[in-house]
Amino acid sequence: MINVDIFLVTYLSISSAMSQWYGLRPDSLFTPIRCKEQYVASLLHCAALGGESKDVRFSFNLEHKYCRWNCTNTFLNTTETQNKDWSLYVIKEKRNAALLRPSTASSVYSNGPSLWGTQYATDGLHSFNTYTHIFVSQLETSPWITVTLDGPLLLSFVRVYNRGDCCGERFHDVAFEVSIDRASFEQRGFFRGPGVTGRMEEVLLDYPAIGQYFRMRITQGSSNYLNFEEIEVYTPY
Repeated sequence: MINVDIFLVTYLSISSAMSQWYGLRPDSLFTPIRCKEQYVASLLHCAALGGESKDVRFSFNLEHKYCRWNCTNTFLNTTETQNKDWSLYVIKEKRNAALLRPSTASSVYSNGPSLWGTQYATDGLHSFNTYTHIFVSQLETSPWITVTLDGPLLLSFVRVYNRGDCCGERFHDVAFEVSIDRASFEQRGFFRGPGVTGRMEEVLLDYPAIGQYFRMRITQGSSNYLNFEEIEVYTPY
């Protein structure tokens, strides 16, 4: 009998420029909503759909052969339980390279770094119900935040915890960019959005995404705030 987890990893390793090590996760703090869903022939078919849409996670219902992918993820309330008919597959998380790393931004809201400064973007805290102690920029055309990593790293995917009290739609048309020297940045991912208040967004980066500096930047519109609770940048090794 073939182990479906190992077979899935092997298939994705052959069919993509970079091996995406999806693993079966028995539980999660997030529940998927607003997914695409359809009948599929197999787990591999479901994995292919997730891979094509550059998803960090997808779910498979073995009994009914249904796949959910391209989901928006919301924080799982403690009174809820996950649907046990669905198996969740997630790209392996090795290390959050952004955790407690220094960061700079194009601006800070109301010139108030003690309330909305860049340090809150990488402090490891996200409650989804706070107005302060999150990162918020001034109103700009193209606000950005840059995190300095602890060396040139190969990056896999990004997880962003959107603001929880309001204004989640402000997170839109966001370019995820990397740089070795901070002199020039290359886009390796994009989130069209708009985001949703109190939700978590994940973006699989193009391979290779290598850099010591990681930047998020709104690219569309003329009057934008960049605001969110936390950013996590994961390495594959």
